[in-house]
Amino acid sequence: MKRIIKILKYLLGFIVASAGITVMYFYISNRIFLGSVDSSCTEYLKKNKLEVDGEISGDFFNRTFFDSDVFLFGEVHGFATNQELDGDLLLFLHKKAGLKNYLAEMDSTSAWKLNRFLHQKSKDTLLLKEFIRDIEISIPQQAGKELYTKWSRIYDYNKTLPDSRKIVVWGIDRTPGKNTAVSRDSAMMINFNKIVRDNRLSGEKFYGQFGLFHVLQSTPVGKDAPLAKRLKDSGLKVTSFVSYTLNSEMYMPKGHGIPVPENEKIAVMNADGPFMMVKGIMDLKEASGAAKKTLFNLDNAGSPYDHSLRLLQIKNLFGDHINPGKNKTSVTTQYFQYVFLVKNSNAITPIR
Repeated sequence: MKRIIKILKYLLGFIVASAGITVMYFYISNRIFLGSVDSSCTEYLKKNKLEVDGEISGDFFNRTFFDSDVFLFGEVHGFATNQELDGDLLLFLHKKAGLKNYLAEMDSTSAWKLNRFLHQKSKDTLLLKEFIRDIEISIPQQAGKELYTKWSRIYDYNKTLPDSRKIVVWGIDRTPGKNTAVSRDSAMMINFNKIVRDNRLSGEKFYGQFGLFHVLQSTPVGKDAPLAKRLKDSGLKVTSFVSYTLNSEMYMPKGHGIPVPENEKIAVMNADGPFMMVKGIMDLKEASGAAKKTLFNLDNAGSPYDHSLRLLQIKNLFGDHINPGKNKTSVTTQYFQYVFLVKNSNAITPIR
């Protein structure tokens, strides 16, 4: 009996030691991937940043910024602040560029419901909640009070506009659960072209919010071409924003293969790890200071992001990595031009 107990003690010690070594290896490998602060990057970033507190300022952007045909905002779903930023960008572009076409990561049926809500004389909150329930099927991490608040805000803004200037939503995603012979991004491009053709929208400007991968203007290794790459290849001028978070909580509904607590909020998918890591994120953290929402322009003169891959390489233990490969001509600004750093965001709050 004593011998058995002794063996069990050794076995338990081995298990504990192995677990400790695994955790230590995991931590060290994450730190190595993230890297240290690069002073040349932080110096540039501090000169090319905008603290977002209220309306976005048009003076921040390059002269040619408004020449773009399509503006895209890429996020990791589940963070509440990204819904605020999406609304801010849409209203900013409407006021400054007259942009009224919103491209949405939803199918045409959901877009029809949303447009019906946005263009009615009185605010139909039941219809808006029905729309949120639709999104709960396609992108469950977005379906919450913040999505509701955003579109309620856009409704109020639309009410102040003549019909010819009201914001219109175009759903270019395929129907949830519908299998097609083409990839999702290919389907979105086909739907976009059809909408432009059928509604005579050639020459008009578009803005939309999508999952981060879809707004990349070049194709990472081993991936299908993202929507933004396809739009760019079609001859349209595209500007892409991405959003990264620190010290924030993500809404992760149960039933998606990831263990989550009872409140369905997790804090492990920020850009500095432990389960998602963005190489170079420490530069943004250093340059942003105490600000909760900071927008950085990566595409100004003298940008180190014109000859590096910092902020582009992403390691994701629960999703797809983003690996630009070893192509010497590949640089961050070929993929996106602006980045938000969001701190202390709440998780999306589900509507029950």
